Amino acid sequence: MEHNDELNNLTCQIRDHSNLKIIGFCIEENCQNKNKFACQECFFDNHSGHKLIKIEKLSEIIQAKLKNYKNYIEEEKKNNELYAKYENLQMNYLEQLKQKINAELDDKIKKFKEKSNLKLKGIINNSDKINNNIKNYEEFFVGNAAPVQRPDAIKLSEICSSIYKDKDIFIEKQDIKDSNKIKHLYEDSLKSLENFIKSQYTNLSKYIGNNFLEFKSTFSWCKKTYGDYGFFYELSNNNTKAIKKFSQGTMTVLRSKEMLNDNCLYKLRFKIGLKNVGDYDLGIGTDRTGESCWLRTKESICISNTGVINLDINMDNSVKLKDKDIVDLEISTKSGNKYFKGYINNKLICLIDFDIKDIFIMAAMRNVGSYIDLESYEAIPLNE
Repeated sequence: MEHNDELNNLTCQIRDHSNLKIIGFCIEENCQNKNKFACQECFFDNHSGHKLIKIEKLSEIIQAKLKNYKNYIEEEKKNNELYAKYENLQMNYLEQLKQKINAELDDKIKKFKEKSNLKLKGIINNSDKINNNIKNYEEFFVGNAAPVQRPDAIKLSEICSSIYKDKDIFIEKQDIKDSNKIKHLYEDSLKSLENFIKSQYTNLSKYIGNNFLEFKSTFSWCKKTYGDYGFFYELSNNNTKAIKKFSQGTMTVLRSKEMLNDNCLYKLRFKIGLKNVGDYDLGIGTDRTGESCWLRTKESICISNTGVINLDINMDNSVKLKDKDIVDLEISTKSGNKYFKGYINNKLICLIDFDIKDIFIMAAMRNVGSYIDLESYEAIPLNE
């Protein structure tokens, strides 16, 4: 049973009112009766002289609120799904970034260890070489209790010559408790490794601070007006759908609430409604573009009902927007690789490199009844 049927079938619960049908509802501010429903007897009894509305009117108000509530629940569900999807993208990116940092760190630690071992081996080899001369001298006379009368003079000469060359070098036992000596062996490598860790931590903190929190919002249009024109659009579906409602023949720009972030890949799908073959633009542009009333300017790129227009130059008039077209936009704001890619009904129609800064998603419509409806939205962070 619908809720409006329930209200229309209510009967009065006041004794002596003979279960008469409820026909009104009291909206008098100073009414002291807790039961606000009124039958025809209540008009002359409990709610005499009170302001009332018909029960049918109350039912209409409740039905409108119920419809709005159901739409709200549906929009919240959609927003939660979009947020969850985007949050997963963010987490995947951060996990990849973490793995990349760990891999680079492992590689640098490995190289640091190899370099340190080479230094240590160099010191050991040098010490062994010097000490071996004395060791050879000592071994030369091993087993001879008395001085050797006729030694191998040539071999002994070689040993003594080596000792003489290293006469000023004395090798002391390294004291591992002396941290300064040990640190000195690895100082350069440690400094390099420390700087790498700091730089990666800084990059990660910068990414999280400058990007992650900003991407929590989903796409929406805003009520931005330009010049002396009013806002001629009606927004719905959590401000993702806009329909031209006023001023037939006057073209004005509709702008996204948020500016596009740097180093991101945006993917948006729109369904468009183009009434009476009027002018219609969809694309990107700076805020100054709005003052021109459409997107055919030197600071914008758009797909329109007359073709693809790049910085006020018609690049291709063979493809034109039509009523009920599905338009996909792919926009990269990556430094050094900015591009605008457009599809109509899943067919690629343009790929344009650009260098415009501070851009928004924009649309512009001339005829009342034309509309634009966002069907999907993704914002994917890219490595700098």
